[in-house]
Amino acid sequence: MAFRTFGTQGSDGGTPISIEYIDKPGLGQIALLNALLFVLTLSVYRFWAKTNVRRHIWSCVHINGEPLEYTGRGIELFLGFLIVFGLFILPLLVVVIVLQLTPGAEVALVLVQLAAVVFILVFWGMALYRARRYQLSRTLWRGIRGALVGSSLSYSLLYFGATLLRGITLGWSTPAMNLNLQERMTGDMRFGSMPFRFKGRAGPLYGPYAVCWVISLFALIILAGILGFAFYGMFNEVFATERTGTDTSRDFMGLIMVIGMLIGLLLFWIVYYVIWAFYVAREMSIFASYTTLDLARFQLDATGGSLIWLILGNILLMVFTLGIATPFAQQRLVRYFCNRLSVLGIVNVNEIMQSREAVGRTGEGLADAFDVSWI
Repeated sequence: MAFRTFGTQGSDGGTPISIEYIDKPGLGQIALLNALLFVLTLSVYRFWAKTNVRRHIWSCVHINGEPLEYTGRGIELFLGFLIVFGLFILPLLVVVIVLQLTPGAEVALVLVQLAAVVFILVFWGMALYRARRYQLSRTLWRGIRGALVGSSLSYSLLYFGATLLRGITLGWSTPAMNLNLQERMTGDMRFGSMPFRFKGRAGPLYGPYAVCWVISLFALIILAGILGFAFYGMFNEVFATERTGTDTSRDFMGLIMVIGMLIGLLLFWIVYYVIWAFYVAREMSIFASYTTLDLARFQLDATGGSLIWLILGNILLMVFTLGIATPFAQQRLVRYFCNRLSVLGIVNVNEIMQSREAVGRTGEGLADAFDVSWI
């Protein structure tokens, strides 16, 4: 647990801000109960399970010694999912099943599937935005709640455009587009009546991005070369045994090649994420330094090594407990940011009024349907 002492009220009426994560018992019991009810209800309980975990983790986050409060309810998440399921997922499933049972409808089926993929890509950003809006509206500190005041559709279109541009530029637009997305999201955030601000340049990100991009390219070339030589040797072995009459099964060699390909892809995936962890850490740190609230600026001490350890530990937790320890992985993630986040400057806390933004009655909807909510 990181502890940063917070000072007294500043000379101009502002207050220094400290953030700390204080563990409390009970998460293990929540994890076991959630896992049991998840199975007994055929996964329907997951909405209440998510709410229980959030309520516990939020209450462990203390700002100036006072905990956050999460007021979301499982029924809100459930209703949000039902609305999205009834309006989009169920009609799509019906159309797909009807087309699969209709002779000669193969082309129409492919078009519907492509339309579904496009729909997900277009509205993925909306799912992220609405999930953030819901969580902020249900997060209270000293009775004051957060808010997200912008348009989810506008953000989603920006997100979709950024995704297309990344593909066109082979990823080189990523720093600039991530900056634009973060500026839009952070600029729409409010704590009560007080807005967050985000301003900065993408230039400092391009050096680390270029290094990671080049290293990733070399890693891909090296791995492709190794696999190529290995497969070339296997083909020669098959042809040699056929000429000599040795009983070697092509099916067996094909299986070995498939396994080798899967292992190669897994190795590249591991190497890829290890490489890019250093860029992600740099991006998060820079974005934090571009973020302000009143007279305070944020500072995040994120490093590539710490992110790798965080992600690796979370994966091992979830894999070796069959997902039961997922709440502890989520706790580790929140604790990581709390322990490494500092607030430099002061905030005029006494001037913050309650948010006037309307509070929706349903939950994250698209975020649950697309499974994009990290906690």
